[in-house]
Amino acid sequence: MKEELTYKLNRIADIWNSFLLEYEFCKNKIKITPEVQTNYFGDILGYFQDTFDIIFDKKASNSYSDQFSNHISLLQCIYVQQDFIEELLIIFKCGVNKGDLKEDLNYSINREIRNELVGHPIRKLRGKFISSCLFAYNNNRDKIVYLRYHKDNNFKFESMEFSVPEIINRHRKFLDKYFDLILNKLKKILWDFSKKIENIESLIDKKSFIEILNISEVFYESIFKYDFLYDKDSLLKVYSRKGEHIRYQNLIDKFYYDLKFSLKEKKEYANQLFEPRKKIKPTNKEIPLFDLKFKNSSEIKDVKKEKQITYHYELGKLATKRNPMDFDFFGGTLRRKCSENELILNELNHMKANIYDDVEYYAAYRLICTELNED
Repeated sequence: MKEELTYKLNRIADIWNSFLLEYEFCKNKIKITPEVQTNYFGDILGYFQDTFDIIFDKKASNSYSDQFSNHISLLQCIYVQQDFIEELLIIFKCGVNKGDLKEDLNYSINREIRNELVGHPIRKLRGKFISSCLFAYNNNRDKIVYLRYHKDNNFKFESMEFSVPEIINRHRKFLDKYFDLILNKLKKILWDFSKKIENIESLIDKKSFIEILNISEVFYESIFKYDFLYDKDSLLKVYSRKGEHIRYQNLIDKFYYDLKFSLKEKKEYANQLFEPRKKIKPTNKEIPLFDLKFKNSSEIKDVKKEKQITYHYELGKLATKRNPMDFDFFGGTLRRKCSENELILNELNHMKANIYDDVEYYAAYRLICTELNED
């Protein structure tokens, strides 16, 4: 029960983080305000997760006070989650308002129980007594009983009794219904966005470089965060010099490759989010506690011989270390490893000469990565 709801909530969170916050095209499909773009939405999701445990995990009730506390927590958390659902329906423009929710018995019955017991146990209107509701002493873990006196019944004593499993099941149905409604709306948004991605893919080899940048700026702005130099001004500067040196053409080629790869990956992820949930089948196969494999001395010698020179440590440092002393240290290590590669030595010299010029430094850096197959 809780697992399925958590799965759906996580899908909503994934789409929020990977699409709705990233792309203006997606943002324009929902009601996203400056307040919503802060931690506000994340706090709602976190609070949802925390209150799932209170609602769906059975708690021990060893005394009347335990039962009292557990029932109040249960009803209050259901109430809070109902309010959260109302807020999510507004944010995602699902066309459902509070009046519609009140017509849903899975919402209204539980809300009324909570309001009578927790919200307003003593209710007055303009100073006139309306009702009082107090917990009875014959509650148990699976049953809420309270004593009710209401003006609609001439303040005659009533014993109200509700099954806790039924309360929880109503709330599960409520959450299921509106999580599905939200996910269907998000599915439509991602479908529309995937069509935009396909359109960009079809134009990449047909439009000019500046046209591709302009289209990406409108529909796929995340590409400009993909690399150090993938802001529009830097890319245009590099493009204007692509005929001067291979380092500039290499960066443009890399941008096209990354754009195509990113579009493909994002489209696949959008589709994956709505694929049927895979269930892991249990296996009875025993896994050995130890799985020891012995190698003879000749195999060990072969492994040592096959050990390859790597460059990713030095390249990682050169990508982030921008002062001359650090550059000399890590650049020097790379020089020694590549002492016979003239292109790399020249690009290291170019990086050192332009250590504070982002375009020149990283254009040379990217050519080194390409040369060493470390992209």
